[in-house]
Amino acid sequence: MRFLFFYCVLKQTMALDLMTTGRTAIISGGATGLGRAAAIKCGSLGMRVCIADIDEKNLVATARLLTDEIGSDNVYHSVVDVADMAAVHKFAQEVSARYDNDVGFLFANAGTGIGSASVLSELDGWRKNFDVNFFGILHFLQAFVPLMLQSEKPGIIVNTGSKQGLTNVPGNPAYNAAKGSIRLITEQLQHELRSKPDCKISAHLFIPGFVNTNLAYNYFRELKGDDFDPEKDVPWSEEKPASGAWNSSQAIDFLFDALQEKPSRFYILCPDNDVTTQMDYKRLRWYLDDILVRDLPLSRWHPDYKDAFAVYMKEEEGGFDR
Repeated sequence: MRFLFFYCVLKQTMALDLMTTGRTAIISGGATGLGRAAAIKCGSLGMRVCIADIDEKNLVATARLLTDEIGSDNVYHSVVDVADMAAVHKFAQEVSARYDNDVGFLFANAGTGIGSASVLSELDGWRKNFDVNFFGILHFLQAFVPLMLQSEKPGIIVNTGSKQGLTNVPGNPAYNAAKGSIRLITEQLQHELRSKPDCKISAHLFIPGFVNTNLAYNYFRELKGDDFDPEKDVPWSEEKPASGAWNSSQAIDFLFDALQEKPSRFYILCPDNDVTTQMDYKRLRWYLDDILVRDLPLSRWHPDYKDAFAVYMKEEEGGFDR
């Protein structure tokens, strides 16, 4: 595992100014996937790392890995249900007391695939998705951002959204709505922060592409219960990676590179092995034209426009570079 830390250090051309030795990183969903990769990255920067997750087994394993690399004094972990506001506040108070309220990086990263295939489906899936994917993020913001402001120190906040929260792909409207709401509150938060005199904290929206995480594994495990068979039921995961997906460390490297740009990017739209940045830009432009030109929601999947969209995506078109 030392290779992972050595690789992270090598990837850095320069350390983020706000994420330096001795400062604290707070990471939800830190047991596996993107959260685990972010924890390793922050540890490689010399930060103290605090991870929270409901998955106790993998949380302990990640905490042990971090402890081996940066020492037990610099690692704190806690089993936290992000849907439980009281539990999140308790975690925030514990971390603040342990590390003297010195949070340089907050990565709000909870996620579940449980949702609903229809707007008209029963509310259980909707509530489960919003409890984790929306309120799980909001709870961490409300617990930690006031503490960060109180410290008057510089800091970075990153919320994990989704491309489905941008272009509203059919199939799981509950997931799309929750992730779309993350975009909205992150935009609002950044507006509030930049409007505060002398505020040194910024918020950013991380929009991963296809990443080999345990999201599908956890989804099917919860959906099928005792009938769950990981070999048959899970199409991709960290242990069974899809060829079109990035691994978590690639996505986190992309995130940190974007945060190092001057100025740091707000919308951090991440490609993968199948979808380029240019393809993402074109899909977003098509989505906006559904509003501004066609007056037809989700026209990519409408029989009158499916062929036109396919042709559009194959066309060479410039003007998308930042």
